[in-house]
Amino acid sequence: MSAGICIMNKNAIALAADSAVTIGQHLAIHNSANKLFALSKVAPIGVIIYSNAELMGVPMELIIKQYKSELRNKVFPNLSDYVTDFLKFLILKSDLFHFPTNEKSYVTNVYVDLLNGLNGDYQLSIKRKINEVKRDLIAEELQEIQVETVKATLMFVDQLAVIPNLELHDYIKDTYGGEIRQYISAHFPWIGEPLLTELVEKICFVYNKDFMRNGYVGLAFAGYGENNIFPQMLHLHISGIANNIIRYTTIENVAITEEQMSAIIPLAQTDVMQTFLFGINDSFINGIGEELPRQIQSGVNSIDDTFFAENKKQSVQQELSRITSNVINQIVQKAQQQYLLPITQSVATLPIEELALLAESMINITSLRRKVALDNNIGTVGGPIDVAIISKCDGFIWLKRKHYFDRAYNPQYFYSHYMLSESEDINNGE
Repeated sequence: MSAGICIMNKNAIALAADSAVTIGQHLAIHNSANKLFALSKVAPIGVIIYSNAELMGVPMELIIKQYKSELRNKVFPNLSDYVTDFLKFLILKSDLFHFPTNEKSYVTNVYVDLLNGLNGDYQLSIKRKINEVKRDLIAEELQEIQVETVKATLMFVDQLAVIPNLELHDYIKDTYGGEIRQYISAHFPWIGEPLLTELVEKICFVYNKDFMRNGYVGLAFAGYGENNIFPQMLHLHISGIANNIIRYTTIENVAITEEQMSAIIPLAQTDVMQTFLFGINDSFINGIGEELPRQIQSGVNSIDDTFFAENKKQSVQQELSRITSNVINQIVQKAQQQYLLPITQSVATLPIEELALLAESMINITSLRRKVALDNNIGTVGGPIDVAIISKCDGFIWLKRKHYFDRAYNPQYFYSHYMLSESEDINNGE
């Protein structure tokens, strides 16, 4: 788990990230991870990583530094060209990073993740039915739940958005279809034909679709291409590589323009930063959107049938749901006008130093929340905060950066990485 942020105006970009990393099944937390990097030695480009620190079993820090080394002095016209080149690099160096070796593990993680969701829905449906009938379920009731659960999963896959220019279905089916069938038969023996065959087919289609619930690598590239006068940020989720094809989705592509003069993009654990910016966060809004319709349906169903005809209840529910949706939209709009707009207007004119301070402060308040709140996220944001500023003229500048070594004992690092001569002050090399 982690927290990062990108703040931009016409003058510069401020990037900040914490250092907490959660490891293992026992959720050990270490505050020493590197999540913010310069992508190039010469171009004003930075990148923040979050969520999963590894891609296909390889640390992202290693991959990014290897890319930086091989990029050398090469520059591109636009920020998007750097991102495209980075994705090409992953394929060209797939053997170096042993991606093909780890493909099976990646493919397995995806379909197991989906099937775990199916099992969770199945168990929840059983509990709800038992609470409803106040007894153990008979075989016919259990079978009905089983069929409904599988069909719900099939419908879920159908509704997933397709990732453009991604064709993995046939390869997954030919290479792993038998393995997927065996797994389902072993863990879900109650799924029989023809649903089993249909489920295997749908799972193979998942790899063409936007399904990255767990284990994705979040990457936020920010900076300038040679032809960019104002900064840009391109935000991706990469879930893995199969058959030398990268499975990723573009989350955001934000560019500062004459019309959009500032942008604040929280990354990873965004709830605290969203609350600061909007006065409310997505989790709370989604909770309202889920709970209100349930309360409306329960309330309408509880009304005595003599109050209005049974066939009118559905109409009343639909109208109340429409009103609820409008109210939620109005809440969001008011939050944007009353809370977010004044901040973004201020950010548009902030000097570089204040941009950096704001970025660091946003990570600090998230860390403070995670430190004092006794919830499942306690301690998952913390440690030293790395802060960098990127500008068109000055390039990538570290304002705060942790090192696991003492600078004074390792001058060769700065000589080799920043091309300093022996006569130059090491302190100027950062």
